[in-house]
Amino acid sequence: MFSKQQKDEKKVNELSTIIGADTIVEGTLQIQSSIRIDGKVLGEIKCTGDVTIGKGGYVEHSISARNLLIAGEVKGNVNIEEKIHIFETGRLNGTAEMKTIIIEENGYFRGESFMKTNQADGKENVVSIAKEQANES
Repeated sequence: MFSKQQKDEKKVNELSTIIGADTIVEGTLQIQSSIRIDGKVLGEIKCTGDVTIGKGGYVEHSISARNLLIAGEVKGNVNIEEKIHIFETGRLNGTAEMKTIIIEENGYFRGESFMKTNQADGKENVVSIAKEQANES
């Protein structure tokens, strides 16, 4: 028997929504699992799982999700719980907040980035430490 937490985890990990290449969506999307976008989304995406932007995918506005994988293009602000991965064909223009960011060779990122810290582990963010050291010089 699955517990509620296991069911919720399974739901978040499952890809339940696909926006096809010839589809344009305007407005706010709220997804309780993961989504893949190969078309265009002009609006806000609120996702409890992962958001994957395919090579032909385009998102303009804002995204909040667990992980964000970009092979297409995103213009706007992204607030990601864990990781942003920009593939070699991916483009991100805007403000990004996340714990980890990976940008492959030829991947493109223009904007501001803010690293989230793991408050529970008691470790400070490396960026914060480097900034403090630079101010002391």
